[in-house]
Amino acid sequence: MIELIATAESLTQGIELLKSGVDRVVVGEEVFGLRVPGYLSFEEILELTNLAHRLEKKIIVAANAILHNDKIDKARPFLRKLKEIGVDQLLVGDTGLIQIMKETEYYIPYIYDASVLVTSHGQINFWKNYGAIEAMVAREVPYVELEKLAPEVQIPIIVQVYGAQCIHQSKRNLLDNYFRYIEKEPIDFSKRHLFLSEPTKKQTHYSIYQDSHGTHVFANNDINLIKHLDMLFNIKANIWYLDGIYTPGNNYVEIVKQYLNARELLENYEWSEHKIEHLSNRINELHPVNRELATNFFLYSAEKVK
Repeated sequence: MIELIATAESLTQGIELLKSGVDRVVVGEEVFGLRVPGYLSFEEILELTNLAHRLEKKIIVAANAILHNDKIDKARPFLRKLKEIGVDQLLVGDTGLIQIMKETEYYIPYIYDASVLVTSHGQINFWKNYGAIEAMVAREVPYVELEKLAPEVQIPIIVQVYGAQCIHQSKRNLLDNYFRYIEKEPIDFSKRHLFLSEPTKKQTHYSIYQDSHGTHVFANNDINLIKHLDMLFNIKANIWYLDGIYTPGNNYVEIVKQYLNARELLENYEWSEHKIEHLSNRINELHPVNRELATNFFLYSAEKVK
């Protein structure tokens, strides 16, 4: 069975995604949620969780931030509240939070998501022994390596098939520092509308934004694997993750629906280039006009990634 996991920017969008057929929705709040499209209150998370359970779906809460001492102190009350709400799973990458969840009263089933670090079956199997139920594979792992990894893992793996790919994070407020350096007033960074370009590569356009977790830089192109889902299906990498951080509103919901259609084609053995081309064209129409789509690392040779 193929599962779709999609991020939600709001309660309203989360409801739409659940009703459209998404299996799990990812939401987050500001302190522990890293690079989530929007922040939800605990009351909104409760409402969405109750709906998900009525629909026999699941809610994942992003707790994937890098935790410094101030946040570690807040972790136990945060986990206690999520257990009261009844959320199903967490996204976790910080070992400090995993250590706390070794205490039974704070444990919530979690997906290990340490971004670029999740690259081998050995690492995934290691975290399985510490309570992980699934693992988000690094977006830098190409298909040729996924083929080798998938049969060796002891827990299911999740592959991002759509959305922005973060390539760098700094705890420092680099945008604030930059504007101070050029002696300009800082602008509003919350709209996530800024890009970086390398001086010698004018075609580059790395998205950059700043929030309470620091500064985040994203790859030139957003991921879109719609034409290659059959490859994932063939190796039983059947949990697909869609990230809407740079695709706001209804357009993102409609893009998710194209992936739901692709799932139906695969599960009914009706996959064809013609049908998938139609879905791909629709995604291109819905994707933000100032952002480009590509397969990124997915089709690279192992040698090129090294």
